[in-house]
Amino acid sequence: MLPAPYYLVLFQQETGWEVILSPDPALDWQWSVNQGYDRVWVWDRPFPLWLAERMQEKLRLLTVKGKAGFSRHRGGRVLNKTARSHGEVGEGTWQRLTVEMFPCSLPAAAAAQAGESSCRLQALLPKLLPGRSLTLSELRRVLERAGVRSTDYQLTGVLQQLILEGKVQRLAAVGLDKLGRFYCRRCGEQEQIYVERLSSAPQPCRVCPSCRELGTLTDGITLYRWRVELPRIKPSGVPPPLALPALTIWQEQAVRESLEFWRQPEPRTLLVWAVCGAGKTEVVFPLIRDALAAGKRVLLAVPRREIVRELGERIKRCFPGLAFTILYGGHKEEFPAALLTVTTTHQLLRFTSCFDLVIVDEADAFPLYGNPMLNAALERVILPTGKKIYMTATPDPSWQRRARRGEIGVVKIPLRYHGRPLPVPTLIRTALPAKKGEFIPPVVKEFIFRLRTQERKGLIFLPTVQGVEAFARSLQQELPNQADQIDYIHARDPLREEKVKRFSTGQLHLLVTTTLLERGLNFDRLDLLVLYADQERIFSVETLIQIAGRVGRSAADPGGVVYFVAESITGTMKTAHQEIVRMNKEGNSFIKKKATSPDRE
Repeated sequence: MLPAPYYLVLFQQETGWEVILSPDPALDWQWSVNQGYDRVWVWDRPFPLWLAERMQEKLRLLTVKGKAGFSRHRGGRVLNKTARSHGEVGEGTWQRLTVEMFPCSLPAAAAAQAGESSCRLQALLPKLLPGRSLTLSELRRVLERAGVRSTDYQLTGVLQQLILEGKVQRLAAVGLDKLGRFYCRRCGEQEQIYVERLSSAPQPCRVCPSCRELGTLTDGITLYRWRVELPRIKPSGVPPPLALPALTIWQEQAVRESLEFWRQPEPRTLLVWAVCGAGKTEVVFPLIRDALAAGKRVLLAVPRREIVRELGERIKRCFPGLAFTILYGGHKEEFPAALLTVTTTHQLLRFTSCFDLVIVDEADAFPLYGNPMLNAALERVILPTGKKIYMTATPDPSWQRRARRGEIGVVKIPLRYHGRPLPVPTLIRTALPAKKGEFIPPVVKEFIFRLRTQERKGLIFLPTVQGVEAFARSLQQELPNQADQIDYIHARDPLREEKVKRFSTGQLHLLVTTTLLERGLNFDRLDLLVLYADQERIFSVETLIQIAGRVGRSAADPGGVVYFVAESITGTMKTAHQEIVRMNKEGNSFIKKKATSPDRE
């Protein structure tokens, strides 16, 4: 789609002037008549939106109430000067908007705004757009999922009406800041904006590379946002049905503490610190039910789409019949009146301030952790009165310090739901191949032999994609009788979802993987091994703990083995080992405390 040019339109009244931007001044004619404007003037040259925005700003400064001396002639000089300063050739002039100027456009605009589709658009947009920041094509897809199809002209016409009413804001996706620098209005990127010639644009345009994963934004693409107060939602007062599995006493305690956090004005942030496999997600479900009953908007964000998919199924089981929105790359299920939204962290960039409660599961995981763009988006989507919950098994040291100082609340779940300790990793020092496929270390052969004899599944973690693929092929060549049960997986693998299913169902018994499977997914009868565990840039303390936490998650199989293998035992490997031992001790202390508590049932 070619970028639309925008006209500057002056509405004149006895009391003053108003400046607006319009993709087609014919759309504004009837509105100006209804508002009682005496005259409407159009600058006869259209501009790209980013430049039209700058010109609108300059005209508004001239028409500010109390400033004397504004005239169309003076405004025209400013517009021509601004256009020249940005490389525009030629000069424009004001023309009075009359019916004769748009003999075809005016009837077309009237028909577009009066059609059945436009009436449905006018009814749906106030339900779908609040809290969102969407391009025209994204908004059209949202409407199509709601059962409404429209032409670009119809949708633009209804949006222009909402803009004139002050309900919707229209922005160039890549526009100018106050200092005249281009920046992205979706992710905030400023330093890396570059110029590129795209096939969809006749002229080179400024492009944002940072949020390109959600679709390319340029200075020729438009973003639409709801700009007035969010529609009020009347509290139902009736909590939605919640079907939870039986909770442990430590989960029940965490539920009580979480509900207390939600119902009290302070603190505004809560850390749910739970060991891997503790069932922390179920702990926040009663809190979500409480918020939904109060008519509050809730966002549940997780780092990866594989986890979102699994979480969506869990919510359907635990909240039977609840309509909720689920968003991740390649999949969208949207309900206009839904109060609960489940999404990947990258989808945060498509939201504005609208949520009363934001819950981030696996908050220390890629891509959210250490990402200023996504963390800024996370803060932006929370209402000023809203609250935020981080859930993780491996909180950042800064979060731990803030919790100790009382700056944020903290809820600890020191035991897995089945009450058994975390598998403690064995640290192994051995020679490893320096080249691809050089040899298979004996510890790996023993690991695979154990899997086969005990009918278990195995994960072997390596630090790089290239290493994963090469090592998997070496295993298949070394073990031809098992080759069809051995495979590899990483984030760039187009068959990764199929392989995860085959591994879950037992068709594969060994997967060589990157940290893609570090967290979020559960597999039964699992053992794992980390090769090159001394590669600290990839295998941090938190990553090693999360990887070890994949094992023993089932009550039917709470054991399993974990090996950290490297040519040298690093401090990071030792710290991960010590942290798991410490968490097990804390869990044992919790059990003893509960056993001797006088109020236990």
